[in-house]
Amino acid sequence: MSTADARDSAGNWPPVGTWIIAVDLLVVVWVVAWLLLGLRVHDEVEGLTELSRTISNAGGAVEDTGRALDELNIPLVGDRIDRTAKEITDVGRETKISGRTARDSISNLSTLLGLSVALIPSSAILFVYLPARLARARERRAMRQLLERFGGEPPLERLLAHRALQTMSYRRLQREVGDRPWVDLAEGRYGELAAAERRRLNLEHSGR
Repeated sequence: MSTADARDSAGNWPPVGTWIIAVDLLVVVWVVAWLLLGLRVHDEVEGLTELSRTISNAGGAVEDTGRALDELNIPLVGDRIDRTAKEITDVGRETKISGRTARDSISNLSTLLGLSVALIPSSAILFVYLPARLARARERRAMRQLLERFGGEPPLERLLAHRALQTMSYRRLQREVGDRPWVDLAEGRYGELAAAERRRLNLEHSGR
């Protein structure tokens, strides 16, 4: 058994697939959390429409009062009451219109704020993570097909060894293969490097 396999079986370093699943779960939690927060912001701001509705209702009451006053016919002060009634009616009508306009504006603002809170942080991480995640899935699928057809053949093992040197950090290569993995490649020892590449793609059991 190789040193890298011993380390994996000992559980010192979780498999790559485990890390990927963990990151996937974190991304899902992140997106869902911001979506819920966006809904909460929408509901909280939408609640302010109750205030605008109250203002609109108050304006309607004032307008009704002005109209009722306008219908009064009191001798000697009729003209003065008419002017006052007209002013009260106008104020009530404007207040009612302002309340309706404010309600529409608040409703639009709640939708805009809710979408902004829900989508902007989620989009930022998805635009970075999702393409890389999809690219890895395509790479893994293509490599699995190769391993199923040609697994164990020396040319494919050499290809995997080259890809390990090209794609993996030296720290990880040192940990899984040894201090001088390029020497293994130059001397035709492809096994450890190829195994490391299969682990990187979570394909340890493919093509065997």
